[in-house]
Amino acid sequence: MTDEFIIKSLSALEDLQEVQRLEAIVWGMDCVPIHQTITAVKNGGLVLGGYINGQLVGFQYSFPGFKDGRGYLCSHMLAIHPAHQKKGYGRLLKLAQKEEALKKGYDLITWTYDPLESVNANLNIGKLKAVCSTYMEDCYGNMKDTLNEGLSTDRFMVEWNIRQEAKDETPLPDKAIHIVTTGMNDQGFPYIKDYHFETNAEVIAIPIPTDIQQIKKSDLRLAIDWRLKTGELFKALFAKGYVAAGIEREQGENIQNYLLKKQE
Repeated sequence: MTDEFIIKSLSALEDLQEVQRLEAIVWGMDCVPIHQTITAVKNGGLVLGGYINGQLVGFQYSFPGFKDGRGYLCSHMLAIHPAHQKKGYGRLLKLAQKEEALKKGYDLITWTYDPLESVNANLNIGKLKAVCSTYMEDCYGNMKDTLNEGLSTDRFMVEWNIRQEAKDETPLPDKAIHIVTTGMNDQGFPYIKDYHFETNAEVIAIPIPTDIQQIKKSDLRLAIDWRLKTGELFKALFAKGYVAAGIEREQGENIQNYLLKKQE
């Protein structure tokens, strides 16, 4: 029987200190100052903690954003303890975030993530049905933590319209045009052979590796090649009016595909 995952909204100093300790475990870099998280919580922001048997194993931190006359919730961090990852807890935190954001009057949540991280892509685009049409080059500059060191910090900026019912309108994979040809190198890692810019198709598939971190550890040049080539593709297609709105993911495969469709 799986232990119950209990989610609570956090604002007390000792709870936010515990969040900092978990943040250090997950990312191994400087933590968000508590004076920042406390101020955010008191001014429309949100910190959620996920607990198992009274132990904090996950958290989500967000603060208010404002652009073009519209307020929204900017989701800055979501972390799950390494011992509890890949159990669906991240999705539960995001769904709790949605409910709390609705109570506060928000209708949009935005956040950034590395488009080469397949697990995050599957959660954000595949399961939550957020969408992306914005590619941000080297968003955070040079970062020295384990996850980011060695690659430019390019990011997708996703939008999650939380007042709209999530409908499974992901384009069918057999409708997608594959404009990228991939191969396998001697180490068993996928690589991009070539690609062309087909911009008339209704749906276009763009592949990413399922484990960019393993590639980065073994072959940094190959990881950089994935960053540069996919970055070029995403920027060109977003500029042509496409939006990343679905994921094609098959068990056991070493690549998964973003499904990009023309914006309505």
